[in-house]
Amino acid sequence: MVGADGEHFSQIGGARLDMFNASVPYAELTVFRNAIRLNCLGQEYLFAKDTIAALAKYRGLFSIGLLIRHTVPLYPKFVVFWVSLFWSRTPFEKLKERLIAFGYEVRE
Repeated sequence: MVGADGEHFSQIGGARLDMFNASVPYAELTVFRNAIRLNCLGQEYLFAKDTIAALAKYRGLFSIGLLIRHTVPLYPKFVVFWVSLFWSRTPFEKLKERLIAFGYEVRE
């Protein structure tokens, strides 16, 4: 979902935060030009662009996600936003295209 102002977009998915895993639809990723926000079951994690060390594709046992490597000491060290179930590439590719359009680099 693209915001009415065109300055952000949001996507529903799941999340892995260290050992905790929430399946789809219990997380929402919102991307801004200067930050990425992950909401999961009432917790909000805001990653300013300068705290994002890398964004990369992550393959789980049954799904594909976006790995967020970051430098925020108070947040979980391992953060993945689950994009799709059963290894479907299409949802991840769409998310990657949107992230690139907002000025982020995404590694495969």
